[in-house]
Amino acid sequence: MDIIPIWAFYLAAAVAGLELGGLSTIFIQRWIDEEPICRPGGSKCPNCDSRLGWRDTIPLVSFLLLKGRCRHCGSPIGPQYLLVELSCMAWALASAHTFGPSPEWGVYLVLGVMLIAGSFIDFETFLLPDRITLGGTAAALAASFMLEEGPGWQDALLGAAVGAGLFWVVQQLYRLWRKREGLGTGDVKLMAMIGAMTGLGGLPLTILVGSLTGAAGSVFYMLRPGKGGIRGRVPYGPFLSLGCLLYLLYGPQIMRWLDF
Repeated sequence: MDIIPIWAFYLAAAVAGLELGGLSTIFIQRWIDEEPICRPGGSKCPNCDSRLGWRDTIPLVSFLLLKGRCRHCGSPIGPQYLLVELSCMAWALASAHTFGPSPEWGVYLVLGVMLIAGSFIDFETFLLPDRITLGGTAAALAASFMLEEGPGWQDALLGAAVGAGLFWVVQQLYRLWRKREGLGTGDVKLMAMIGAMTGLGGLPLTILVGSLTGAAGSVFYMLRPGKGGIRGRVPYGPFLSLGCLLYLLYGPQIMRWLDF
């Protein structure tokens, strides 16, 4: 903090969050559209297919200047783009406040953005990309060998194994009981990533927060009208991700308050 003024660090964090949010919107849309993630030629409008210049792709700024519409065809820009960018900026600032200008901040910034991107995809498709879950697990485990704060490599490995193993058992038991899928394999892989990020000690709070917020969210998902009427499927990944992010930010305080 003596080297970098606090205001400069927070400003850099906000910019980094917005930039990562902008990249996340590209990843999300291309993954949903089943297009190559590293497609050459830049971004294009999903409505008119016009190529977007750099002025059209500045996170947050372009959305505000264009008043939420495509420069070429005037079609509305989906609000999910703005939500992703703002979510990533909020996470960048919150994690900056918790970890300060440290390697931990950089690592958890990227991993948190991956969870946010995966959550938006899960909301839309009820799927979680392996690039996020398995890639995030590998990144979190690799970081555990180098970071001074956070779980050590042994705790990270144990957290990943127990998190994924517990949800795999739940998945299999539900399948035997109800004769259908109730928990996706993507959630099992996600718990490996989350366990590697939080360690074994962070799993109870993460799962508790995920369960409580998921129950509240299920009210919306179960009553939301769709093509088939009431929808019973609820994406669990975003709520588990929320629990993980809250643990990283406020885990010790919440656990003391709950007397875990």
